[in-house]
Amino acid sequence: MSGTRLEYWGYAINGGRQVKIIVIAQYAQKTADGRYDAGRGQKIGVITAYCKGMNKCPDWVNE
Repeated sequence: MSGTRLEYWGYAINGGRQVKIIVIAQYAQKTADGRYDAGRGQKIGVITAYCKGMNKCPDWVNE
């Protein structure tokens, strides 16, 4: 399943604060390990999102 993992980059900005956000999506019906199947004609979609370089995103990112 080569090429089905997509990575999007963007920024969350609040006043003078800026955080780089990474979003990982699986654009395929099944995961590479075969453990999850979204169903015929469907795509899995977003797997996770996180703030780059941090253990936890600031609270304001989730508001």
